[in-house]
Amino acid sequence: MIPAVIVATLLVGTFTAMAFDNSGVALTARFEELKKKVPKTFEETQAKIAPIRGRFILWTHDGVHVMWGYYGNGYLTGTDNLGKRAWGIYGKHVFAGFYDGQFFYGRYWRGRWVARGLFGLRISYGRYVLFPGKIPVPVDSVKSA
Repeated sequence: MIPAVIVATLLVGTFTAMAFDNSGVALTARFEELKKKVPKTFEETQAKIAPIRGRFILWTHDGVHVMWGYYGNGYLTGTDNLGKRAWGIYGKHVFAGFYDGQFFYGRYWRGRWVARGLFGLRISYGRYVLFPGKIPVPVDSVKSA
């Protein structure tokens, strides 16, 4: 169990790093750029996920919110335990998208994540597990028995 003070420090530190670059210039414009890159609908995002897609499950630190879904090709779609859907983009340890129509963004690394706006919460954090998709074998290379 991580003490609350350390968690608060990690959360504040993570978002401070995301909110300002090294020169102290606010990165709000970059979040707006991220927002523009996210497809407008869940279905549009599903179509962009590669045919070889992995599955994921993530949950908040308290286990109240759980989400499962698909990821691939820099896009993700998911459904949570309340039946609400999320879709978005990911890459370079950053993810962003829409949860139940509201914008969220966050960071992930080594099975942990922290986000603003996900699950309708100001700040949330927790763990995730990825289940990679299977690599298809070309039909020509399969030998019949």
